[in-house]
Amino acid sequence: MSNEIYERLASALDAIPPGYPETASRTELQLLKKSFSEEEAELAGLMSRKFERISELATRVGWESDKVRDVLQSCLEKGLVIKRNIDDQEHYRLAPFMGVWYERLMGGEMRHDAKFAALFEQYMNEGAGEKIFSPRPGGFKVVPIRGALKPEQLEPYDDIDAHFARNERFAVIDCICQIERDLVGHKCTKPLKRCAFTALPPDTPLSENVLNREQAIELFTQLEEEGLVHNGFYGTPKGAKTPQFIGCCNCCNDCCPSLRAINDWGLEEGPQRSNYRASLKAENCIACGDCVERCQVHAIRQDEEGIAQIDRGKCLGCGLCVVKCPVNAIELVPVSAEEWFHPPSSFAEWEERWLSQSGKTR
Repeated sequence: MSNEIYERLASALDAIPPGYPETASRTELQLLKKSFSEEEAELAGLMSRKFERISELATRVGWESDKVRDVLQSCLEKGLVIKRNIDDQEHYRLAPFMGVWYERLMGGEMRHDAKFAALFEQYMNEGAGEKIFSPRPGGFKVVPIRGALKPEQLEPYDDIDAHFARNERFAVIDCICQIERDLVGHKCTKPLKRCAFTALPPDTPLSENVLNREQAIELFTQLEEEGLVHNGFYGTPKGAKTPQFIGCCNCCNDCCPSLRAINDWGLEEGPQRSNYRASLKAENCIACGDCVERCQVHAIRQDEEGIAQIDRGKCLGCGLCVVKCPVNAIELVPVSAEEWFHPPSSFAEWEERWLSQSGKTR
């Protein structure tokens, strides 16, 4: 019965964005068995992305409501389910693999578990990484580094400074990807505390993971100097009419799966690219190679004379090369109207668009 329970959960997870694909070795089942009890897997395997009441779930699984509530609480702590209050009642849905429960476990109870990290690596390298990161739109959208765009080019989604200006407190967390990579022997030299920068209520007490505006801007600037790619989250702040910058992961190509999808697993795209591409004024290039070193996806090389050559098809539009060019030989130019990506207004809208384009059953 055990395998059947975990296979059902794997299938339920694969039906929601960004998927939980099957591999030949069934490593995905090993990950689930290491992460969740049979009761947690049995209940969650009967759930979907639809929010449901405890009474509905109790009827389906055949348990008393109190038992369902207890198991749901355990699942909630591990990130396997998402809770929302609707009409003053608790509702629950299944949470996705990448983006919620994997990160919750890797940053929590599995933080020092090399076996868990090794299973994740095996799973990604056996083809899951390619299948998870191939469908569009990507789970993250690249946001150009500050200073790479001209002021008139800034869309609300790309306006990082506006995000810092309109909020006073920010959540900042350790990079889950770096924690995992360190456990399997790929020691990263980039700062560990580098992700989120999402807004918190202004009266949130300051702590190691809660920064004020000045602290957040100082750290964010340091991360930009380190040459990290801003992988932005989808969302629209309360009161806003359009999607805006609400936070991001700050990614390097040794740790981030969305960048490794390009470099290690051969995808054309990992994160959703920005609406800009790097363009070179070849006559201004001094063949210093700084741009080649800064590019996280190897989209720039040098010809026989050392002049930079930009592969537009690989360019993320992150602007890391632009801000460090000593002679301003590179700029970001907008893509065509046909290529222009309109970011989803929320996680829910991203799921709908992902499902529509991936062909999976809703």
